[in-house]
This record gives sequence, structure tokens and C-alpha cells, in this order.
Amino acid sequence: MDCGEGAFQQLKRAGVDLNAVHELFITHHHFDHIGSLFACLGLNMMTHRDRPMNIYGPPGTSQILRHLIAACDIPQAIGFGVPGQSLPHPRDFIVSRDLRPGDVVDIDGIRISCCENTHYRAEDQFGKDGPISLSYRFNAPDRSMVFTGDTGPCRALEKLASGADLLVGELIDADIVFNRIRSQNPNMSNQALRKMLQHFTEHHLTPEDLGELASRAGVSQVVATHIPFMTKSAAEDAEYIRRISTKFSGNVAISEDLAAY
Repeated sequence: MDCGEGAFQQLKRAGVDLNAVHELFITHHHFDHIGSLFACLGLNMMTHRDRPMNIYGPPGTSQILRHLIAACDIPQAIGFGVPGQSLPHPRDFIVSRDLRPGDVVDIDGIRISCCENTHYRAEDQFGKDGPISLSYRFNAPDRSMVFTGDTGPCRALEKLASGADLLVGELIDADIVFNRIRSQNPNMSNQALRKMLQHFTEHHLTPEDLGELASRAGVSQVVATHIPFMTKSAAEDAEYIRRISTKFSGNVAISEDLAAY
């Protein structure tokens, strides 16, 4: 799920072989969710990938990949500088598919469905022209998991997540993130700052929003992601769990890199 900066180093640390990754799902096209797509192409090229890699995402995913694949022409031609040696080209092993809300993909007994969420726009704008951010549900024979991606409160997502065993849900502490950005970018205009704060407050979930989503959907467990890493601490995690639990009575965990849930 998603391919943010450092995704493949973390897979390696988790003991996952890059060559064992055959399906990649993208929720939306902000850089913190696609920053390592070029590395994905290059690493697979340099390790001589010999089977397809399927990449799914909202409309625009295939266009992004076409440009990244074209950008591989020069490094692929250079190879490792060994005469007679050649590398496979990503255009020969990357298979991309743009998904729209309601589309379904079946992979090895797992059914993946998706809906639009409110990370870009309110629900009364769904179905109109414009960028789309997706949430995904994975139904396996013995369990179900929903990955919200980035989203604001969203009834369509509540419906998608109904009865799921595990909800991997984003949350944001808008004040912490906003104040950090403002202090590190003193020349950013007030107008740009206001629009950024609007995005944080309307297009993301507070801990209480995440708890309410989980409660309305009737899920069994919540794992919260998207935590601002610059302040993450045990005390802060405990406070987020407390706030989520004011709205949700099930099991709650704050995600940790490389952990399993």
C-alpha cells in the first residue's frame, strides 16, 4: 500500500524481498505517498525483475508511471557499465491500471474494493470531474482489512469499512503539523498557510474523527497511522489512544514502523 519515500528500505528491514512484491496499490498522488515510485522502477530494473509488477491507483497513476518509465531510458541504457550487459526496462515489467471508485480487483483469493474519500473534496463533489483519492478494502477468506489512506470524515468510507476486522486509519494533529511547517517556512505567505490549515482540518481525521469512523463502521480493531513523526512519543501515543477511545470501544493501537498487527 502506497510508496512513500524510503518504502523499500523499510520493506527490507521488515524482511520482505523486493522481488516478492508483485502488487502495489496507490491511494492518491501526494508526494509522501508516491515519492519512491521511481526507486521502485529502478530497483526492480537493477535486480533484473523477470515477472510483471502490477501497480494500481486512482486516475492519473498510469500517466505518472509513463513519465517515470520514460525517465528510466538513460539509466537503463547505462546499466552497470559492463560491456555486453543489459538490464530489463521497466516498460517490459510494469503493468498499471487506473481504478475508479467501485472497481474491484481479485488477487489470489483476496478481493480488493475501493471508494473515493474526502482527502481532496467533499462528498457532494463525488462523481464530478477532478482528482480522486481512494480508500481500499481487502477481503481475504479469513479476515478483512480497510486502509483509509488520507481522508477526512467520509460516509462512503464508513460503508466500505463496515464490519472489517482491522481498520488502518490515518490521523493528524493539525496544530502540531501546522505550527511546525510555519516555523520551518517563515517566508510562506499567510494565504498559503491558511489554505494549508484548511486542508489539514477538512481533509484529514482527528483522533476523535477516526474513533467515530471506526464506531460507525463497526470494525474490531484500529491501527492509527500518519502520526507526525517530529513529536512522536509514548505519552503522545497514549493521548491519541485516549482520544480515539472516547468514540470507539474496540482495540486501538498506534502504528510503529516494522510492527505487525
